[in-house]
Amino acid sequence: MVLNLTLPRYQVKRVRRNRTYLYEIEGEDCCYPGVTKILSATKPAEARQALWRWQQSVGVEAARQITNKASSAGTRLHKQIAAHLNGEAVDIPADISGYWDSILPVLDQVEAVLLVEGSVWHADGFVGFPDALIIYDDQVCLCDWKTARKPKQRDWIEDYFLQIAAYRVAAQQVYAELGLVVNRGLVAIALDDQPAQRFELSEPEMEDYWHQFQQRLTQYHSHWNR
Repeated sequence: MVLNLTLPRYQVKRVRRNRTYLYEIEGEDCCYPGVTKILSATKPAEARQALWRWQQSVGVEAARQITNKASSAGTRLHKQIAAHLNGEAVDIPADISGYWDSILPVLDQVEAVLLVEGSVWHADGFVGFPDALIIYDDQVCLCDWKTARKPKQRDWIEDYFLQIAAYRVAAQQVYAELGLVVNRGLVAIALDDQPAQRFELSEPEMEDYWHQFQQRLTQYHSHWNR
């Protein structure tokens, strides 16, 4: 049985500033970009080239349709995962049932739920939206749920790990007075026709990825946030 040991849940407001969208933090005189925006803006050239080659190989319109379909499936799966973790009824549409069956064994191992889809932020200048903070294998674990058409290799998804690392540090700062320490990271990738992939991160690995994220954050603030 999943226990609920809920942390306070905070919201941020999306606002437009200088032709870009940022997040306004209640009670703070600041607006910060989101982690995914930072990672997208600072994506290395080789990653952009790989995306371009894929778009050319399948056709720009086909690539757009594939991306939109995947995004829709991911959004709807996230909604059902959040409902499940919150102890609410789920309603799984037929077209995402394979993804649900893929991720359910991961969800079945959740021992307690601390936070589902809350907002966190960090004084270095970013906002994040972790999918869940849970107790998993007797440790506090920050999770990110993903969907994919095909299995991923670890070195293809390092931006996911940077995302986890940034969320972890922000969550620990926001909930510092409650003594939150995140021991573990988990990226679980639901696949339509096979068990979900689980990529786990230890504390030292998350610290390493945090330092890498800081470099990307500095790059973002230097070039995209003038």
